[in-house]
Amino acid sequence: MNTKNSSQPISRRNMLRTSGALAASGVVLAACGSSSPIVTRIGESPTTVKLTDVPVTDLALLRTAMSLETMVSSMLGDSSVIAIADPKVAPVIAAFAAGHIAHLEEIRPLIAARGGKAYEETNTKLMQSYGQTALDLVKEGKVAADSLALTHALETLVAGTYQYFVSLTVEPALRASMMRIGVTASRRAAVAAQLIRGGTTAFAPSNDAEGNALVATLPNAFGSLSAVQVALGPVNDTGSRATVLMDTPSINSLIY
Repeated sequence: MNTKNSSQPISRRNMLRTSGALAASGVVLAACGSSSPIVTRIGESPTTVKLTDVPVTDLALLRTAMSLETMVSSMLGDSSVIAIADPKVAPVIAAFAAGHIAHLEEIRPLIAARGGKAYEETNTKLMQSYGQTALDLVKEGKVAADSLALTHALETLVAGTYQYFVSLTVEPALRASMMRIGVTASRRAAVAAQLIRGGTTAFAPSNDAEGNALVATLPNAFGSLSAVQVALGPVNDTGSRATVLMDTPSINSLIY
């Protein structure tokens, strides 16, 4: 490569020669100095902890299903949800809450038959992630429609969870049991959708005048495993409401 400047052309050999000279001069300067500079560390270097590779067994899925059923039953049976519901709707929500308790009675023998121990607590991770937030918004807003909106969201969540778990279950007979329970939750979600937006015109998805999606009894995305979205609570200064995203159980919220 030619250049009009008086300096020597830059080549790989020149770069190596120059860098070598600089490195040598650095060694000489370091040797002549009275002391070497000390580079201090601020704070402690974080220790990386490798996550434990825990297998997702059929028992883990069943125990997680129990934790979800317990959580949903507790949320739908919460006094703040029942109190704001329309008097005609409140008994339906209470019946749904009792239905999830009935699901627990179906799951317990499935766990026992496989040598496992039933899980009798709510799913703490999911409750911390979105469950308690949803309840707090319902209590704060005191909007009658929120009770049905929450019910529809939770039943949709349960149905989606069982659909996901069926794909992970190893034992064929257990898949059939999970599908049966999941179908029940799916039916409840359809009932809740009809209570929110009734009639045959509400079967298919549609949008309102502003382009927002309306609740549909038979949504296009059948068996969608995406997060369930539900708007709850009071209207804020911008005219909108808080949106809660409810995800199906994942690796860190399974009960092993």
